[in-house]
Amino acid sequence: MVDDFSVGYMANPWPLDKFVDFLVPYLRAYATDVTVVSNKPSQLRDGTPAQEVEMKAVINGIPRNFLCVATDKGGILISVTVSTHKGTIGEDLRAIPYSLQYEPGKDEPVKLPPDVQEFFEKNDNNILSHDVAKFMANYSDKYLNSGMRKGEVERGIIQGIGDITSFKGTITDFVLAGDRAYHTGFLRLVWRNQLFTQPFNDSIIKENGEWKFYGNQRDAAPC
Repeated sequence: MVDDFSVGYMANPWPLDKFVDFLVPYLRAYATDVTVVSNKPSQLRDGTPAQEVEMKAVINGIPRNFLCVATDKGGILISVTVSTHKGTIGEDLRAIPYSLQYEPGKDEPVKLPPDVQEFFEKNDNNILSHDVAKFMANYSDKYLNSGMRKGEVERGIIQGIGDITSFKGTITDFVLAGDRAYHTGFLRLVWRNQLFTQPFNDSIIKENGEWKFYGNQRDAAPC
């Protein structure tokens, strides 16, 4: 059973076998007991060289296992990560990162309601101000995203907000459902002079007339 799935890409300054040196500090920003289980060269189904990194960590008191497969395409590092709280990564989950294909022309920005557009623009500006309190005010106290709560988000952002010099979110799908809305898209940010692009799948909720990030409301706790 997969708890979380993500695809990311960024300008690649490292050889693939050094990708783990980025992953470990990134995970430690919001997790504890981070351990590298394995770090080995691999290849995609078409023979493209890749690096497979398996890690385990504890998030919000719950053990999680992660598998990340990364490859380099024209100087851009593309990585796919799956995670689970159900123990070690099985062959069913291991197959997911190796099965993806890119379909161009599928991720065009969508038009948002004015108040939602204002919320996302405010969020972008808050993080560029390097003001953690302003940025975290955009999160509901009930925020929960695959086991990660508001506190974990804050601990992670404190580690790196001062090094962010560019930050822009783009929404490619948006569904309004009363006082809650679901959205997908991607972030483009410059952190420590490196360009990162990270997809996201999230929701927002209107509380006391203001939109707040709400997460997918899924906990990683065992069923």
